[in-house]
Amino acid sequence: MGALVGVLAGGASALFLWLLERAIHAQVRHGWLLWLLPVFGAASAWLYRRFGKVAEGGGTLVMDEVLEFRGRVPARMAPLVLAGTLLTHLGGGSAGREGTAIQMGASLARSVGRLPWPWLRVTQSRQRLLLMAGVSAGFGSLFGTPVAGAVFGMEVIAIGKMHYEGLLICAMASFAGDGICRLLNVHHTIFHPAAIGFDALVAFKLALFTLPVALVAGSFSEATHRLAALTGRIIANPILRAFLGGCAVILLVLAFRSRDFLNLGTDWLPRVFEGAGPVPSWAFAAKFIFTAVTLGFGFKGGEVTPLFVIGALLGAALAPILDMPVPFVAAIGFIAVFAAASNTPIASTLMGIELFGSGFVSPLVLTCFLAYVLVGHRGIYGGHRVHTPKHHA
Repeated sequence: MGALVGVLAGGASALFLWLLERAIHAQVRHGWLLWLLPVFGAASAWLYRRFGKVAEGGGTLVMDEVLEFRGRVPARMAPLVLAGTLLTHLGGGSAGREGTAIQMGASLARSVGRLPWPWLRVTQSRQRLLLMAGVSAGFGSLFGTPVAGAVFGMEVIAIGKMHYEGLLICAMASFAGDGICRLLNVHHTIFHPAAIGFDALVAFKLALFTLPVALVAGSFSEATHRLAALTGRIIANPILRAFLGGCAVILLVLAFRSRDFLNLGTDWLPRVFEGAGPVPSWAFAAKFIFTAVTLGFGFKGGEVTPLFVIGALLGAALAPILDMPVPFVAAIGFIAVFAAASNTPIASTLMGIELFGSGFVSPLVLTCFLAYVLVGHRGIYGGHRVHTPKHHA
């Protein structure tokens, strides 16, 4: 069943990545689509209002169902979040993609759990495991990091607890999902920043770097949650709220006189890792603002890829101050900001190793775990699910 969930989630991720690439290419080629972002946002909100019902809970609903299964994850969640995310990126909204993959994986996993398996006794406990497997498969297949995906599904559910009961099924699902993506020729862009020798001085500099990492990660989580709460309170109609959010993103483009901070933001990564272009020191803050506004007004997508970009840009800005190579610090920031914001230091460390190589093991362990502690209980997936408070450590 875990492998089946992985196959389905991997196929869904492959389709999503293919469609997403074309949506972003269309947005870049036809710049006038930006002016339709308010309409696309309103259309997405209407779809959720008309067909969504409990699916509006998104990733939070998935996490809550893993903790206390009630069978509320609907099959319609997958097509709804797929359509909503594509509309966001077609208009240029600054959002990610992992939220879509995780929700699609969980929705498909729940559908598998509804199938008649009398000989397997699909109890509520096993339904929970299937949902965890869906999260793992979605994450692992989307980024091409099956080891990190297997751990992510167990670690992201609640702060301070690893759900080891899902170890086998999450691993099966994540590796199967990644395998399907590779079989379907889904290509993940890989960068190869060089690692540097790890000694006491490097460790000290990275510890200092972890302070702004935790500050940015915590601020991002707070900003997106607070803005979403504020806009929801002031603008009760979600269709109008999304429309105004699209207008806000357009105003940001006009204010910054740049479209470089729209969509995923991955166009910045070659500049950071390969020196393919200039990188302003304030770029991380601009991407932060664009993404917080997009998500805070209810657009669909995710936070992870923008967080990767924000972390890499933060590393590029601070590398000269730390007197360390820009690609190296950017790679650490790429992973550490996500580790702090998602409260998943183990999965994030493994992801960094899968992406950048074993030379980054020691720097990533130091920065990811330190940032995890420093950020407190803030998190993009909801800091209220705290199993073991960090101050008890």
